[in-house]
Amino acid sequence: MSMSAEGKMQLDRERHVKYWKRCSQLLPEPYTSGEASRMSFGFFIVAALDLLGALETVITPAERQSWIEWIYTCQVPHTGGFRGFTGTILGGMRNPQNWHWDPANLPNTYFALATLVILGDDLGRVKRRECLAWVRRLQRPNGSFGEFLGEDNVVEGADDLRLCLCAVGTMKILQGNEQSIEIDAFRLRQFITNCQSHEGGFGQAPLLEAHSGLNYCAIAALSFLGLLRNPPESIQQVASQAKLDVTGCVRWMLDRQTTWIDGEDEDEDEDSEDDDERGDEDERKEKDFKHDEDEPQKQPLNLSSLRDGLMAQEPAAGAGFCGRCGKMADTCYCFWNVGALAILQQHQLVDIEALRRYLLQHVAHLIGGFGKAPGELPDVLHSYLGLATLAIYNEPGLKEFDPTFCFSKEAVEKMKKASWRLN
Repeated sequence: MSMSAEGKMQLDRERHVKYWKRCSQLLPEPYTSGEASRMSFGFFIVAALDLLGALETVITPAERQSWIEWIYTCQVPHTGGFRGFTGTILGGMRNPQNWHWDPANLPNTYFALATLVILGDDLGRVKRRECLAWVRRLQRPNGSFGEFLGEDNVVEGADDLRLCLCAVGTMKILQGNEQSIEIDAFRLRQFITNCQSHEGGFGQAPLLEAHSGLNYCAIAALSFLGLLRNPPESIQQVASQAKLDVTGCVRWMLDRQTTWIDGEDEDEDEDSEDDDERGDEDERKEKDFKHDEDEPQKQPLNLSSLRDGLMAQEPAAGAGFCGRCGKMADTCYCFWNVGALAILQQHQLVDIEALRRYLLQHVAHLIGGFGKAPGELPDVLHSYLGLATLAIYNEPGLKEFDPTFCFSKEAVEKMKKASWRLN
């Protein structure tokens, strides 16, 4: 982050490009524990470089093509979906008895397809029909979606809103000229509606606490449902059909913006000691007050001038977003809230300057990228979502952003122009 003499904030684009270039070459050792999620790491890196307009300048054509080839090696022939990394490939040992040990995974399938789109691939080698049929088989009777097919083709994994988003997002990317989305859209809408809590936001499942990440997934899934229709429907139309409390949801998201960005808390013993010290101080002040009663009355303070002077000295506060009621701000929740608000076309209701101040002054890191909170090292998840949040507000140096697909509008337009989609 850099600031001018007038205190204006701006994104240090070159520093962020360097950060993402380093990530594309070698990730730090802590990422090894997430090896099975390498596809998601790849998405964040490629999508960030694209958002910064650097994908075709700092990454060579040969490198981009090698990434495309690696993604296709992660496609599971049996289903057309994608695994998260190449470590589970059974090769010639694959048979009907062990195939479920190397399954396609729904989140990684969306990440794989999105990354191919951003890299400029036309998805011509994707087993599109097999993949769409596989996604449909993952839908559960309650309308939600599972993560993968296990032994005996049993739907396995969670059944929350994250997977609903990945399912309909995958179907939209692979949608051709089909007139029908061929899933139980009514039950899916019903499941999503039942996840809306009394607070207004959406939780992991019905009757659970609202959470910003899952709230975004609910809104984006409904947006995808509208896009899957022929002709497409707006998010407002779909939300009305689902009988959602949109006003309550927007209010809940706006309430998540907070100036609580520092997690340092004192323990109870320190609080107790401070209370004792304050008590002693109060006694001293009371004695001083009695001692001063006989002194001549001093000129009263001009409170208006004092307030104006203090406000001029104090820096304007930064305000990020939290994920749940009563929590501290976190970079990723800035996107989960603002992204959902942008889908609903309500993102201008946010205190934008306070949000930019939080991102550019408090969590933007010296080496590039964004940390989870002030003082923390950057990571690919928070760094990408920090950029995405700024892109929603047309930050200079970033491409226009599509909050439903969660990558640049330019890549979305390329996806729509694939030759097989136009036939």
